[in-house]
Amino acid sequence: MHRMTGIALGLAICVITLSVAGWALPLQREFTLKELIPLNAWEKQFKITEGKDRGKVVPLVMQHAQTRDRSRLIFGDYGGIHIVKDSMGGLAMERLDLFKSRSYILYEPALPILPSELTAARSVRHQASFKMYDARTGRLKRSGDATHLVKQVLHSRFDTPAGMIDGYYIDLDHVMDMPFATLHITLGLGCRLDDGPVYGSGQYTLTKLGIFTETKTVAAGLAKELNRSIIY
Repeated sequence: MHRMTGIALGLAICVITLSVAGWALPLQREFTLKELIPLNAWEKQFKITEGKDRGKVVPLVMQHAQTRDRSRLIFGDYGGIHIVKDSMGGLAMERLDLFKSRSYILYEPALPILPSELTAARSVRHQASFKMYDARTGRLKRSGDATHLVKQVLHSRFDTPAGMIDGYYIDLDHVMDMPFATLHITLGLGCRLDDGPVYGSGQYTLTKLGIFTETKTVAAGLAKELNRSIIY
């Protein structure tokens, strides 16, 4: 379950510590969220470059719900995130589906994950409670508190299976505190201006009883230069 959480949060939030190739520079101006992550419907192919499923090509799909304020970001057969615009024009996560573990997580209230304006200097922290349920039975499996931090945004260059891509690196930190365990996910998302995600990676560390620690890493990048818009 915890590995799937890392993948889904990393690529679907908005989706994973980036392996940034070349350089990283401070932003010369502020960017709006929609400039880095277009909210129209689209589909891209990503190739997993690090982790258990290395070499696998997986679709990353942005779908619209019945209203334009709600969207769903799906990463293959791993997971999906239900996204809603918050009161400030940013994005908040209502629900995380973990397909392989047949579980889903509800955030109460919806957890803000990206602000409407992205700057180099300002960090943003938000908290919410969460509950994880069995998708088949609806049984509560565990609950806890989540803390999400947008740390910084940098002008960067990413090494992807589709080639070197200039873009912007969004540095994120996500912590899930549960009874007897803590899951700490260091996330990054690489976006190309007016095109959306092109690269992502994440490292997660699970600590049990404050003693036993397990750390794993996953990464994926744009598989080829194809961005096909979809109308639903």
